[in-house]
Amino acid sequence: MTRAAVRAAVHHFICRLLEIQDDFNDTMNLVQLGLDKEDIEELIFHLEDQLGLTAFTAQEDRMFKTATTVDDLNRFLIEIGRY
Repeated sequence: MTRAAVRAAVHHFICRLLEIQDDFNDTMNLVQLGLDKEDIEELIFHLEDQLGLTAFTAQEDRMFKTATTVDDLNRFLIEIGRY
């Protein structure tokens, strides 16, 4: 799985979830984009399923608490894809 594929999946799902058509920068804050904690959890679970990834509960819990930017989500998905 490439970084570009992960990035594209994250952007696509966020755009669909928020019903936006404009692209956004990976440094954008998730809250500024309009995502709350529930949205972020849904996003992570959906992307894990879509990309065929599985994270340990501790990894997901850490991500829920520390994800602040789109790039944080990208890095997390790439990280768990390595296992």
